[in-house]
Amino acid sequence: MSTARAPFAPWDRRELPGLFPVEESARRVGNYKWTEMRLFEVLGGWVATVPELDVKLVLGRHTYHHAWHAELWHKRLPELREMNPERMTKPANDEFVKFMDAVREPEAPEQTIEKLVGVYRVLIPRKIAAYTYHLNGTSRITDAPTIRSLKFALQDEFEDWRDGEMLLQSLLDTPEKVERAMKRQAELEALVFASGGIAGPGSLGDALEHKENGA
Repeated sequence: MSTARAPFAPWDRRELPGLFPVEESARRVGNYKWTEMRLFEVLGGWVATVPELDVKLVLGRHTYHHAWHAELWHKRLPELREMNPERMTKPANDEFVKFMDAVREPEAPEQTIEKLVGVYRVLIPRKIAAYTYHLNGTSRITDAPTIRSLKFALQDEFEDWRDGEMLLQSLLDTPEKVERAMKRQAELEALVFASGGIAGPGSLGDALEHKENGA
């Protein structure tokens, strides 16, 4: 008499369904790729103009990380479904485009603080949160490649955030500079809040549904 066995070992209690249907996962990945490409462009543009050598070197290293993340997401799109990667590569909404334009806005050499605040105190924390939410809600069986990409990206994001925050703290050596950083962060937080995050409303859950239900 044969006994049917579970597909996984007794200590492995993984679940087949994740939070995201294929279309939703692809939409998020397309938003991630667009954001990584824009951030690659932003940091790459600043490398040539920031006067502080230590900042220049860190930005150069991080620029490569975001280019690689964009490649990871690009490769995931065709695997998720027969979808056109270029068509899926788009921002979450117009509000997020405004936010990214504002992140990129500081051009003057004396605006290093404003540049770093936008990336390391506003954008990258949002990316870490959205990637972590996606990681925790994705099926470990049916979407294992996306989990692998999220883990690679998150490792870079955490390390980049730490580097950027340390650079900022080394630059904030007067109360006036601290005030500049706070003002800049508040302006950008308002913009990214309006967008809902890098994947739009619901970046960290079904916020849109809660809003529509009056919660």
